[in-house]
Amino acid sequence: MRPPAPPYNFDIQLAQGESGEARLDRFFSTWFHIQPATPEEQRQGIDRWFADRRRPRTLAVEYKTDHTAARTGNAFIETISVDSEQKAGWAFTSQADLVLYYVPGRDQVYVLQTTAVRNRLPFWLQACEVRQVPNDGYHTHGLLVPLDELAGCADRVLHCPG
Repeated sequence: MRPPAPPYNFDIQLAQGESGEARLDRFFSTWFHIQPATPEEQRQGIDRWFADRRRPRTLAVEYKTDHTAARTGNAFIETISVDSEQKAGWAFTSQADLVLYYVPGRDQVYVLQTTAVRNRLPFWLQACEVRQVPNDGYHTHGLLVPLDELAGCADRVLHCPG
């Protein structure tokens, strides 16, 4: 039996997330004009608005940065955000068009349509291990999806050196 995961440290996770966001902003700014989302939009799972520099379209984008995935080979696909309130995770609630799942240790970004993630959830719920991450008074639950499986769901996997 594996030891319980250490408690989630909000400050550390926030700093890592902000670092990943800055990296993704720099990387994707070559192709898109990037506008941060409002706090209300962020509550809907939208972190950025990408306006395509080549054609008239705008995409709602959610960023995910996962430092652990490089070591474990698994992405953490959040299914329950706050278990004490049974609050659904981003895999079910995100209103973004795309999820950019960044794995810094591998310098990879998985470009995922949110609908593609949702279409794979029934399979992942049956096939993948569920993990609980302790927080302050609650747990976050997610599926450990192998990165190869995530790549199969992605539109593309990009090299994004840190």
